[in-house]
Amino acid sequence: MSTIEYIAMIALILSVILLIKVYSLQSRLNDLKSDVERLENRSGIPGTLLSDSFPTVAPHLQHTGASDDINERLIMLIREGKKIQAIKELRTARDLSLKEAKDYVDSLERL
Repeated sequence: MSTIEYIAMIALILSVILLIKVYSLQSRLNDLKSDVERLENRSGIPGTLLSDSFPTVAPHLQHTGASDDINERLIMLIREGKKIQAIKELRTARDLSLKEAKDYVDSLERL
């Protein structure tokens, strides 16, 4: 066999290996997608919440009606560089612990 034939054989073998790897990765991706869908269905949280403008609030932290108003106020304070004030106002408005309020304000800050 000539050198060109060896190179062609090696290229063919590498192509087959890469093709197998791509198929296995696609299979893993499909498995992960089905796991995410199963978890979303179990928790009742639709996947679109991940792209909402406000972070998801744990049910025990949620208050109907005033939730959007307090979020807007907190975002305004964060943009003004008053993060501590935002934490204080959230603690007062929702009767949260310092850690819960700080975590929530941090999640708003990342938006």
